[in-house]
Formats: sequence, structure tokens, C-alpha cells
Amino acid sequence: MEERFSGVLANNPDTPTPAARAAAFVKSQEPLLDRTLHLVPPPSLRPLVAVMPFMASGNDPALTMLGAEIADVLRERLARDPAMQAILISSEFIAKAPPHALELICRELRVGHLISGKCHGTGHEPSLYVELTDTHEWHIRWANFYRGEARRLLAQDDESMDALVATLRGTLLRQVRR
Repeated sequence: MEERFSGVLANNPDTPTPAARAAAFVKSQEPLLDRTLHLVPPPSLRPLVAVMPFMASGNDPALTMLGAEIADVLRERLARDPAMQAILISSEFIAKAPPHALELICRELRVGHLISGKCHGTGHEPSLYVELTDTHEWHIRWANFYRGEARRLLAQDDESMDALVATLRGTLLRQVRR
């Protein structure tokens, strides 16, 4: 009886096969898949950006630590974005490396952009200079000076870091489309 029942189902043209059921499921998910695929570009189109710790103007260890902390937070925030990839290049490594090492690292890792800059201790509050460099042509694509606002970039309740990340993201994604 079981054999006859399965034979009836197998021979019934109205009964979908497993492959047909799978195809119908995939077809039903196409709108969702289509929206998802457009939000996250494939890895080959996601810009890889390297963030270097921001160097201190002078030998102030507090500025050195501030610059390293800002760079780490910035890299972390950029890496959270599914449309891009971000790495942090260690300042200790760069300090020990020959002058051309940064260019070699960027070429070998296929880093398209480099974020770097300096912390300045002028005035009451530290300032930060940030620049975004295209590593293929070694041209500065974007730069900004945050006068007296370096510590604000680390404040949890301040929107300064959000604005910096949004600006860098927009600039990076426009550069990739070219």
C-alpha cells in the first residue's frame, strides 16, 4: 500500500518535485535577496582602507596615546560597515620599518586608501589633522583639521566621530566607483 501511494504521488503531475519546491522557494526569496545583495558589495568592490595611528606633534606621550586611540576607534567603526574593509597598521611596526615599507605593505595587501594624520597639542585642547590618501596614485583625496576637537572624537555622546566616519565612508565609496 505504501508503495502504491508513493507511486501515485510520483506519477501525479500536480505534485511538485523536490527540485521544483526548492526553485519555488528561491524564486519567492528573490526580492529579499536582491535588496540584500545591493546593500553589501562583493569583496572585490569593497574598499580596503588602512588606518595608521595618528602621530604626535612633538614627543608628548599623551598625544601619542590619544592618536593611537582615535585611530583604533576609527578603524573599528569603519570595519563595522559591511561596504568596506579596514585594517590598522601598527605604529611600532612602521617605526622599525624602512621608509618604503608603507608603500610595499599597501601594494602587497592591496590597500586602496590610507588614513593618517597628526595630533597637535596647541591651545587648550588637542587638535587632529586627518587625511585620506589614495595609495595607487599617492594623492590626498580628503583632509580635515579638527581644531581643539581631538578628544571630542572619542566622546561617546558626541557625534564628531559619526560625522568623520560618514565623510570618510562617502569619500571612499565614491573613489571605488571611479
